[in-house]
Amino acid sequence: MYDLVLPRKICFGVRSSRRLPEILPASARRVMLVAGSHTVRSGLAEMLSDLLKKSGREVLLVNGASSEPPPDEIDSLADSARAFRADSVAAVGGGSVIDAAKAAAALVPMEGRCMDYFSGSAVIDRPGLFFVAIPTTAGTGAEMTSNSVLTDPVSKIKKSLRSPFMTPSATLNDPELLTDAPSRVIAFCGLDAFVQAAECFTSTRGNPFSRSLALSALSSLAVNLPAFYDDPRNEEARDKTAEASMMTGVAFAQTGLGAVHGLAHPIGALLHVPHGEACAILMPYVFGFNAETVPEPYAEMARAVNAGSSASDFVRFTKSLVRHFDIPENLSSFGLTDEHFPFIIKNCRSGSMKTNPRSMSDEQAENILTELAGAGK
Repeated sequence: MYDLVLPRKICFGVRSSRRLPEILPASARRVMLVAGSHTVRSGLAEMLSDLLKKSGREVLLVNGASSEPPPDEIDSLADSARAFRADSVAAVGGGSVIDAAKAAAALVPMEGRCMDYFSGSAVIDRPGLFFVAIPTTAGTGAEMTSNSVLTDPVSKIKKSLRSPFMTPSATLNDPELLTDAPSRVIAFCGLDAFVQAAECFTSTRGNPFSRSLALSALSSLAVNLPAFYDDPRNEEARDKTAEASMMTGVAFAQTGLGAVHGLAHPIGALLHVPHGEACAILMPYVFGFNAETVPEPYAEMARAVNAGSSASDFVRFTKSLVRHFDIPENLSSFGLTDEHFPFIIKNCRSGSMKTNPRSMSDEQAENILTELAGAGK
């Protein structure tokens, strides 16, 4: 038995972002549009704002969100929406922009401040404003999930604000919006999607629906992500990367992830490693650890990406994939030392660790961190 929790409307295709006015309910007349800085500079945010205005809506355009949005920033967005009397929220940008706007849309009708919900002293127990997510990157999956990843700058704790009422009302996945993405964004977001697909496939909460989507997405990303990275003008590779990312988001939203993401969050918060890059670096180490006792799904993934037929073949493939994008093989260049281990180990025990296919003790986590620090090299 399993449940599927999805946005009510999922649209995919070139120029699908232009459907924003028709996707909003007729009753939505005052829209807060939260836009990433890149979408503002490119004119995309203004274009969407104009489309909304032509449909008879009033629009409040809000520029940007931090790369690791803090709770105070969510409060600011929610306060802006309340002051504008917004009845709906749309977000166009990367995962952080979508997560920030998603959290704000959920909190507008609630009492208290974001930190109350982030700390767990209050819960989001009813629907927020109608929320539409328009991703401009392929990989975060934020447009599909019922959570927002936030970071407390004081404690350096990075975790999810989560509620079943936070699932976006609709998402518009437009591959055309990836056209001008910087190469680093293509790499980091795409590798995040690859890790998500692999962790979804091996999740202890996996089901036939999620595993089928994850394996198909993994197979596509293995071919199309490097091709899109090597030639951003390759529209076929771009579109298939975007579609695989969308499929991955749908899949892991149902199952959770694994120890790569469990470790990546505290590492990213502490050492300021971009999330997708942290996941890419961690991937071979964690997958190798898991495959020691749970080899079968990794062997199946090796076959799916045409890398061989064994678990070790898949781990080798992940190492070669990381090298293709010129990503470091460990975290020594980010300054990881054993002084950081206690914080990382203490704060890695998230839901992602609970769905990892192999239990990881503190000692085993420390052994992986020691390798990641480049000890013995």
